[in-house]
Amino acid sequence: MKKRLRPLLLAAASLTVTVAASACGPANEAAVSAKPTVAGAEPSTGSPLSPQASASSPAASPAPASSRLTPARTTSTPPPKQAIVEHTAAPRTRAAWPRVTFARLTFEIPPGWTLTKYGSDACVQPAYRAGLPTTFGCAGIAIKSGSIAGNELRLYEARQPGGWYAATDVQPCPVRPTLADGSFNGITSGTSSPPVESGLRPVGSRKAAYDRWTAACTSGYRFSPQAWHLPVSRVLFLDYTGHAETARMLESVRFPG
Repeated sequence: MKKRLRPLLLAAASLTVTVAASACGPANEAAVSAKPTVAGAEPSTGSPLSPQASASSPAASPAPASSRLTPARTTSTPPPKQAIVEHTAAPRTRAAWPRVTFARLTFEIPPGWTLTKYGSDACVQPAYRAGLPTTFGCAGIAIKSGSIAGNELRLYEARQPGGWYAATDVQPCPVRPTLADGSFNGITSGTSSPPVESGLRPVGSRKAAYDRWTAACTSGYRFSPQAWHLPVSRVLFLDYTGHAETARMLESVRFPG
């Protein structure tokens, strides 16, 4: 009887140990297999895989280079080049000026100007000349012909000191002949000084003897008389204070014959 009871007791003890081991197994495995989460890591969007699947599944291996997505290349088409068009300015045509005659010469005068003759002398000046600089009664360009008076009424010659000053007394200043205090504002220097510039300058199709002087008034006003002398034609052009119209007028001179 004692020999039969020992196998039964051993079997019951073995059954008790097995049940106890199976009850404690799952709790211990969960504690060991749990992995800490890395701070800031983004969670996976796929389903969780077992360690065996992640090691052997093809989905876990990197995709071949041929199957990787590459960003589409965008090519910008340059804008069409605009044709370069060169615009050639049309030549300007000068408006015609009136043409007059004096001392057998013909020449243009500016519109609104007049030619006034005084025997063998003349003056080309604006018709309205109030307030304009005026020298020897001419507010524009003086023209002398024949026997021409030069410095202090002596016969005019090229390069003559004070050749522009055909007077023996003190002439009024081209501007403001009377000062604010009522005193006379006269030409005080340059009336007998040599030219500061001399040479040959064109008048029409010929060359003239050119001279330029400097002068000043009591008020301090300064000016530069200029002269173009044509000794063969016996004509002298005088611009006392400088006018923009003088160059074109001299260019337009036409000689007889």
